[in-house]
Amino acid sequence: MNSDVSLKEIVFCDLTISYKNRTYELNKLVYKNDGNMFYNKKVLSKLNISEPVEIVGINIISRLGFENQSKEFTEVKRSDEVRNKTTGAYE
Repeated sequence: MNSDVSLKEIVFCDLTISYKNRTYELNKLVYKNDGNMFYNKKVLSKLNISEPVEIVGINIISRLGFENQSKEFTEVKRSDEVRNKTTGAYE
């Protein structure tokens, strides 16, 4: 049921997952739809699940935005101000 969440969108939600014909409720979870099955090792290890699971239902509490697509670094310019060697104050 990823149709409610756009690709690469990050949401705060309650998930219903299916694993080996059993369903589990995961409450208050941050989830990013990457187009694949759900696998968060920290959450699923508490349920003794060690492989990706299918999402059956999703209840969105809040939409948090999208993943940052920029691959660039921000440039920092050096300050033109000169410091006093004795006090350290800008002159």
